[in-house]
Amino acid sequence: MDELTVVLAADDNFAMALAVAAFSVIATLSPRRLLNLCVLDMGISQHHRRMITTTLAHDRVTLRWVDSLAGRVRHLPNTWTAISRATYARLYLPEVLPESDRALYLDCDVLARRCVGELYDIDMAGSPAMGVPDVQSPFVCSPHAVPWWFRAGRSADEPNINCGVLLLDLKMWREESLAQEMLAYLTDGRHEFGQDQEAINVILGGRLGLLDPRWNQQSEFFDKIYEVTLPYDTETLANLREDPWIVHFSNARKPWQYGCRNPRLAEWNATCDQTAFAGRRRPSLPGHVVKRARRVPRWALSNFREQLHQR
Repeated sequence: MDELTVVLAADDNFAMALAVAAFSVIATLSPRRLLNLCVLDMGISQHHRRMITTTLAHDRVTLRWVDSLAGRVRHLPNTWTAISRATYARLYLPEVLPESDRALYLDCDVLARRCVGELYDIDMAGSPAMGVPDVQSPFVCSPHAVPWWFRAGRSADEPNINCGVLLLDLKMWREESLAQEMLAYLTDGRHEFGQDQEAINVILGGRLGLLDPRWNQQSEFFDKIYEVTLPYDTETLANLREDPWIVHFSNARKPWQYGCRNPRLAEWNATCDQTAFAGRRRPSLPGHVVKRARRVPRWALSNFREQLHQR
């Protein structure tokens, strides 16, 4: 059987999402594959850790926990507050996986619909990493993509990669100290907007390889404002919508949040119900509605008091 290494990282807020994403990888795994599954624990509670371990138990899966990185990312910039510093953990993969020459990194807000072994086996053709263009910022000249791209001799139409699905040549990263270069970029004053995604795109530059976009169907594919500006023809867009191989619930409301409108929400819910987190997938009401409802009596009392005082 052929082995592959898949890595996910999360803090406790994304524990359920990690369980669903990893379970979807296992559920779609080809019978001939063995999975080395590495979880970068960036602050997952013991209770949730036990639930994840239960969910991912499988005779063809070796589960490994790495819990040494949470403290090492605290000093790194958190310019995208909607994204936690847990994403920085992927920069340490060449170090924490010294026995692996290749790894597939997945964000926790993904759902695999096809065996990722097919992605893992792709010829990287000398690229240190491969991914799919970021839908919101598809080119290096796009907003929040590669700052001062022209100073580095880049062309405006070069792709800016979304790092939610990233195939990595860890051997090359170690030999060329690429992670160290990225960490230096993030801390020496050059960093501007996009956390580790920016660092990866800046340091790896034109060496980044492109994957079939079906390996990272981002939520923005269903947003008209992006649909009409994407560098894909009508047929490619149709394939992306109808048969994504990995669904990435990027940027918009997540499946476990009230108001998610992604067409694959039902699939995510069905997968979640096969994990130890079954029944905990969505709040019944948006959090802001609940908070406002709790404050209504106070507002009513305050207004009433003001009216009495004016009289």
